[in-house]
Amino acid sequence: MNANGTVRATARQGSAAWALPALLLLGLIVRLFFINNEGFKTDISTYDAWAIALAQHGFGSFYSTIGFADYPPGYFYILAVIGHVWQAFFAGHDAGYAALRDLVKLPAILADLGVGALLYAIVRRFAGRGYALGAAALYLFNPATIYVSALWGQVDSVAGGLALLAIYCLLRSDDGVAPSRGETYWIAGAWLAFAYSLLIKPQAAVLLPLIIAFAFVDPKRRRERLTATGIGIVASLIFALLVSEPFHLSNPAAAMAWLFHLYQYGSSVYPYNSVNAFNLWALRGTMWVPDSQGIVFLPQYVWGILLVVAALALVVWRYLQDRTPQALLEACAIATLAFFALATRMHERYLFNGLVFTIACIPFAKRYLWGAVALSAVLFANLVYGLEYLHVVTNNVSGLNAQNLWGPWTTFFSLVAVGTFFVLGYQFLGTVEAGTARAAPARDRPTDEGTAVAVQTSTRHWFDPREGLVAMRAPLDYAIMGALGVGNFILSFVGYWWPSDKVFDEIYFARAGEEYLQNLRIYENTHPPLSKLLITFSMMLFGGMPKGHGLGGWTFLNAIVGHLNNGDNAYGWRFLDVVFGALVVMLLYVFAKRVTGSTVFATIAALMLTFDGMHFVQSRIATPEGFVVFFATLAVFAFYRFWISSQVGERAYVAAPPWGFAAGVAGAIVLGLVLGQACRLALGFDMASTVIVTLYVACLCYLLLRYLAFPRIFGDGRRELTFAEGSYALRRDGGTELTAADGGTIDARGKIARGAVSQ
Repeated sequence: MNANGTVRATARQGSAAWALPALLLLGLIVRLFFINNEGFKTDISTYDAWAIALAQHGFGSFYSTIGFADYPPGYFYILAVIGHVWQAFFAGHDAGYAALRDLVKLPAILADLGVGALLYAIVRRFAGRGYALGAAALYLFNPATIYVSALWGQVDSVAGGLALLAIYCLLRSDDGVAPSRGETYWIAGAWLAFAYSLLIKPQAAVLLPLIIAFAFVDPKRRRERLTATGIGIVASLIFALLVSEPFHLSNPAAAMAWLFHLYQYGSSVYPYNSVNAFNLWALRGTMWVPDSQGIVFLPQYVWGILLVVAALALVVWRYLQDRTPQALLEACAIATLAFFALATRMHERYLFNGLVFTIACIPFAKRYLWGAVALSAVLFANLVYGLEYLHVVTNNVSGLNAQNLWGPWTTFFSLVAVGTFFVLGYQFLGTVEAGTARAAPARDRPTDEGTAVAVQTSTRHWFDPREGLVAMRAPLDYAIMGALGVGNFILSFVGYWWPSDKVFDEIYFARAGEEYLQNLRIYENTHPPLSKLLITFSMMLFGGMPKGHGLGGWTFLNAIVGHLNNGDNAYGWRFLDVVFGALVVMLLYVFAKRVTGSTVFATIAALMLTFDGMHFVQSRIATPEGFVVFFATLAVFAFYRFWISSQVGERAYVAAPPWGFAAGVAGAIVLGLVLGQACRLALGFDMASTVIVTLYVACLCYLLLRYLAFPRIFGDGRRELTFAEGSYALRRDGGTELTAADGGTIDARGKIARGAVSQ
């Protein structure tokens, strides 16, 4: 029976080995059926012209003679080969350029096969062969991907395939049980593949933060990964230089500047909110609108950049929290979808990379399968729309709105694309369904066919603001806190001395500083003195009062400002308000970090305060509000920290009877009254001062009785251990008793009394 079983297993494996080549062959055959289609004529004719020009004139004069070329030079090497092949074998009998059209489609078709094979290899690392074959088939026989390369004739599969190859190389670098030379080769190879992708099309640039973050996520391999990353970056720059030099022969700096100018030019060719792309900017149903139009003081393209940057920041932080290969792939999917969904100037095909990485994530959760299906439908519809748009524009079809050919359907497909991005992004950043499998690394995965992948189940809580109480991590949190403080200080500092005269309540508080420094009676006496003293000290930093009054002549900050001789001016009155405005932003970051446990949320909270109009104004005038906000926040933070620490601690157990507490309160009040009256008679205190002294003394006496006298009077030798969820333990030499928050107990003998919920 074992022998028969072994034979059957071997036969199954042998037949499965042919499954991927068969899929690739069928995928090629399907695409060849569409290769003769004229495709997107504008793109195809452009590729034809570029290929012929490269073959006839070479690289050096290409950009100066071709007239229009909005691509970086990476793909032109492939087109040059195509141009030479066409001239050598087809030019003499291809007057209609039909053969050339087929040749310029061929690289994208072959790249499709490579992407299918890569998807198989990536998914196979996390799931069985069936999942891997399914992912490859979903790509190879996807109408949208066939449409892009075989029918349309675009090369997104070449650039996107290289980006996918880069991530695959990073995953392969993690295969060894210990750092090795192979890890360096894989990481350097990832950077080279990524560089070549950018040299063809820049869409994959959103993956750069994740590729950099990969070097930091494994503390055990960090040194080796950082070294390999450095090698990869240097190799990529050299590679970019070697690719660019034949087109722009010059010194390296000039060649790199020329390359950067190409990217700038390419990004400015279509300055519209959406170039037929069903994304966020097409939701209103109007495309081809200049993205220089403003939305709340900023142009649309700036909002697009800010949205993409914010999404990337969240995605990268989530990956740094999870630190798994799965999280890397999921982060790549969300990042590439964010680029298409949120940025302006998007073409219909720029959803391609997002679709590819979403397919790669299918083994992690069902939502990625449904997401891939939804994105495939959107991409296919978008491509059909693009060809229809070309027909309408080139043939001057009347009666149609060229900014929206499909009416409500444009909004529908845009909503599907944006909604899919937000759903997948929220699920990645937030919690996952209970029991969702998290695949193990490849080196821990069983290799027997049919064996389930080793998984660990976990619930993701990182994005839940209720999770909390984490310490500030050095140096990251301190660096962010400092950067936010410095940024707020710079923002408030610029022009804080304008207007130069006293404004609002400065007529009272800045005046109080002048009066303090001249030893005069303080005119405004309804507010406590601390804020006035701080304003006084601020004036002292700039030299105090003129003519040597008070502490005049101390010109610490005048050496920096350089044109003041005293501090009785807007510079002196307001400076410490600017400082405290920055300090409260830093304090808020620390507070939010402790409460939410999230660096992202803490940063958002601090940024919201930084850009709050009230905070900005109050940080630039010499009034008490900035100081009050700082000290009030500090007081709440200090109490919060005391409250949290008091929940988890060990102290002497005091079982004081009710009469003991009553006696303590009464004794404290009596002592307060006695000392208060003594101060009134001996020092001449008025009634208000006497009441304040009485209350302070009574509180002090009660605290001394509670924490010094009570343990000695009512203590029984037991120690009380308290825990954050409300349970506590009483420990003595004979054993420990545990009491749950709902009243359930375990006594020193181990006898259990269950509470309402506790088991």
